[in-house]
Amino acid sequence: MGFQVFFITARNAEQRKATIANLRSAGYKGWDDQDLITEPDASHYPYAAPFKAEGRRKLTDAGYTIVLNIGDQDSDLRGGFADRVFKLPNPFYYIP
Repeated sequence: MGFQVFFITARNAEQRKATIANLRSAGYKGWDDQDLITEPDASHYPYAAPFKAEGRRKLTDAGYTIVLNIGDQDSDLRGGFADRVFKLPNPFYYIP
């Protein structure tokens, strides 16, 4: 359908390989390793929301239109750069 899937996570670059393995073992297909955006080890972001919004901004600056942003924490959805957002329930943890 012409959609490109990106993953933006506050996991650091050191956790990148494990994150890729987790996504692949969970059955996510149709994406490349460069479609996973991790937080740099020397990050200057005080918490996840600004980093994730900046990642979405960079994608829009690169010409992508983000039609859907899905996450299980409010920090996944804050900061704009998406036409629609959906918050998934997560009974295991909540980050205020």
